[in-house]
Parts: sequence; C-alpha cells; structure tokens
Amino acid sequence: MSTRPTHPVARALLAWMQQNAPRARELLDEEAQGAEDLSPAGDAAVRANLRFVAEALSAASPAHEPMREFGARSSQLLAERSQLFETELAREAEAAALELGAQFGEGAGDDPSSAAMVERRVRVGAWRRVFLDALDSVRPAAPPIADPAEQWIVDRQAQLGELIMNMDRRAKEAEIARSGPDAVDDADVANRIGQAAMLQAYMRFLVEAVAETLAATAGAGDGAREPPAV
Repeated sequence: MSTRPTHPVARALLAWMQQNAPRARELLDEEAQGAEDLSPAGDAAVRANLRFVAEALSAASPAHEPMREFGARSSQLLAERSQLFETELAREAEAAALELGAQFGEGAGDDPSSAAMVERRVRVGAWRRVFLDALDSVRPAAPPIADPAEQWIVDRQAQLGELIMNMDRRAKEAEIARSGPDAVDDADVANRIGQAAMLQAYMRFLVEAVAETLAATAGAGDGAREPPAV
C-alpha cells in the first residue's frame, strides 16, 4: 500500500512546507514561549504545525482573500476556539476509550505508555477539528469542509497507521546513522522520535484531506473556487 500523496495539490502544499522548513521552526519557537509542554507532540508543537499548514494554504492561493486571512490570523483563530477544543477533546477521548475497549478489552488504557500515546493522539485530533472549523469560518460563502475532511481521515485510518510506522522507522534509521547503533535504545529518545513521527503523519493527512475536500467542493459556492494551486 502506497503512502505517497495522490492529490497534486497536496503534493504541492507539502513541497512548499518542505522548502519553507525554517518558517516551521520560527512558529515552533513562538508557540514554545510560555508553554508547559514542549514535547514533540505537545499542544505548542501541534498549534505551530497547524499554523504552518495554514500559511501553506495561504501561500498557495495568494489571490484568494479567505486563504490569505486564514494564513495571517491562524494563531488568533485557534485561540478563539478554546471552548470548541475542550468539547472536541472530550469527544475524541470518549471515542478513543470505546475503540480501545472494543479492540483490547476493559482496562486496555491502564498501561501508562499506552495511555500517554492515546492522549497525544486525542489532543491532536481535537486540534485538527478546531483547525478545520477555523478554516470554514473564513469561507462563509463556501460549503463547509470540516466534516468531509474529517471523514476523509477517518476512512483512511489504516493508511494513517502505516504512514506513522514508516515515518517512525525512517526517523530512527536516520538517528542511528547519525549517532550510532545504540542511538534509539534510550526510551526517551525513541519516545520523542515516535511523537514527532506521529505529528508529522497527522499533519500530512490533514493537508491531504483539505486538498481533496476543497477540490471536491470547488464551484459549489462563491468561496469554493480555491483548490490551492502552488
């Protein structure tokens, strides 16, 4: 099963993000100021990555005012949705608990390492819903994309899991090549690499979902004619 993006707009957006990696570091530094959790998949890192995606969308559609606004105001738009984040966090946590119970039985989330991993994914999922709601808010004349984009991701959970594993493996191989064969034997190092790979995969899928959904709704409303063209 291929994990390469199939949509040309998604590939263009991801290429822009790769070419502008220093901007991602600037956003990470901004979000880190005053943050308690500076882990690779903590809230600060998630918000920085979401803002980076917003700026990619803005750069891809420089003539489209809603996308320009989204890129410029993404930090404010995310901050304004603190209540929505809490609502989505509760919803994601409940869904994750039900899924764990169905797959592994009662008490499946009692293992501390497993619980921490699930909590990180729950928080990333909640932030993703906030991001999509914020994107819809600057496109009032266009069909909403939050629900179809989220469904696009839900329908591809197997591919997402494979992408996370592939990114984690490649990152660990790179660390071993850099620092030696014992580089990832340290549990903390392996955990940080795993967190970074998870977040990177979630952002990749978010980019794909947005690109696919914008293209699918193009022409359906006054604000829908913006499938980004980098």
